[in-house]
Amino acid sequence: MGVSLAIIQIQSKIPQRTTNIADPFSRLAAATDTADFERESEFLILAVLESAAIDVSEIESESAEDLELAAVRACLLSGKWDKTETKPYDVFREELGMIGNTLIRGNKMIVPVKLRPRMLKLAHEGHPGESVMKRRLRDRVWWPNMDRQVVDFVSACEGCRLVGLPSHPEPMQRRPLPCKPWIDVALDFLGPLPTGDYLLVLIDYYSRYKEIEIMPRITARDTIHRLGRIFTRLGYPVTITLDNARQFISAEFEEYCSSHGIHLNNTTPYWPQENGLVERQNRSILKRLQISQALKRDWKTDLNDYLVMYYTTPHSVTGKTPTEMFYGHTIRSKLPRLSDIEEVPRNDEVFDCDFICKQKGKEHADKKRQATPSLLRVRDTVLMQNLLPGNKLTTTYGPTEFEVVDKTGARVVIQNKQTNKVYERNSAHLKRVSPTEPEGNPEIGKEQVKAATNVIDKSQNEVSTRLHRTVRRPQRFEDFVLDTETSSLGRKGRCDSGVQAPLADERENTDVESLGVLHREQTTYPSVGEEE
Repeated sequence: MGVSLAIIQIQSKIPQRTTNIADPFSRLAAATDTADFERESEFLILAVLESAAIDVSEIESESAEDLELAAVRACLLSGKWDKTETKPYDVFREELGMIGNTLIRGNKMIVPVKLRPRMLKLAHEGHPGESVMKRRLRDRVWWPNMDRQVVDFVSACEGCRLVGLPSHPEPMQRRPLPCKPWIDVALDFLGPLPTGDYLLVLIDYYSRYKEIEIMPRITARDTIHRLGRIFTRLGYPVTITLDNARQFISAEFEEYCSSHGIHLNNTTPYWPQENGLVERQNRSILKRLQISQALKRDWKTDLNDYLVMYYTTPHSVTGKTPTEMFYGHTIRSKLPRLSDIEEVPRNDEVFDCDFICKQKGKEHADKKRQATPSLLRVRDTVLMQNLLPGNKLTTTYGPTEFEVVDKTGARVVIQNKQTNKVYERNSAHLKRVSPTEPEGNPEIGKEQVKAATNVIDKSQNEVSTRLHRTVRRPQRFEDFVLDTETSSLGRKGRCDSGVQAPLADERENTDVESLGVLHREQTTYPSVGEEE
């Protein structure tokens, strides 16, 4: 805001032979209201002073009036550092000196208390980060706790926190292997394809067996119809993990699943990693479709060939084919194989391989993504990341502040402080900030606080009711006397170290009951990602 002066030219014509010519300026009305001009001028002066450079003479004059620096000067002259206000300077007394009334530490001036806020504002011009701002100040000036004040100043800058980097994701939480096939399944759509079709992908968490349906439309009614055909052959699963697509959250789809005893596990919005198994399979399917498109082949025929190959190939995690895990035998393909002569009882090799591979994958993924536990707590003030497409100037976070209502794992329920609208996001999409004081200081209603408290109490009282499998000793160990203490310690140490699964010869000397304890100690987590 500036003050401008305008030059007004006044032309007057005085007729001749007249008397009592009046002064034109005496006819101008006197200005009586100057409040607006004075207020604007005062604001302009304050703005200029805040952004004005700090001169050395100003530091010297303020240092002469600063009580804290006066006490430091007295200690330097007397050599006695027994005053309370000089305690922060006591550690650096060998580096302190004086030039007139100005205190210095080495080759840096010590800024008086009154000029420190203004010095921080000048150092933050151009919005540097914490490290850049610290280097800029350390090169010229110093005062006690300067670095801490820089961190607080940058954190409170509204522009800096809106364009900050997204939060790191929380450590991966792996889903344990279900007790049998077709208990937990994952569902997702792939498409649209160039032909306008979509692929309905349904995969079993236990066997990795998957069903694919080609659909020209993906409405809730069409989805129910296709799922009904699959469930007629394979039965109804207990749970379905799926995203928040419109057809999946429609009342018609929820009513169909509820009437057939199917529980829906909807993932966190904009966090597909929570349904990582089916997302990984979609990538494999898309790769085959791209090859078919490049070679100008019939993609539907190639898709069937891919499914036969997938059904008859041992999985990289379980070590067995999906059809063997699902149906109990591997379906016949074009490749010849020797049929099983006799039935072999199932052992715990699959569960051990699954556990070890998942632990190795978790450690690798957490290290690669720099996953760290979230520090968000209930009633924290956070900013939500802008996840919808925008232009190049769209900030990373929106300016609207939200309050954390509930947190379960990486899933966080937040509430808009102004509209009270509730959102559900992953903790990596949120950034904790210091709450800003709203205009008028609006108070939160008692009913809103009571509703949020009920949501928190309800989430804390939920207890997992997942059943655990029963581990029985294999028949081949009936004639052996097992040393439980030795084998349990050895087996558990091998699993915790993250090494490969023991060979068959080593497995015969391992206490099988200890393996059951090891599996029962695992915690049930939602799935985030899965290898092919």
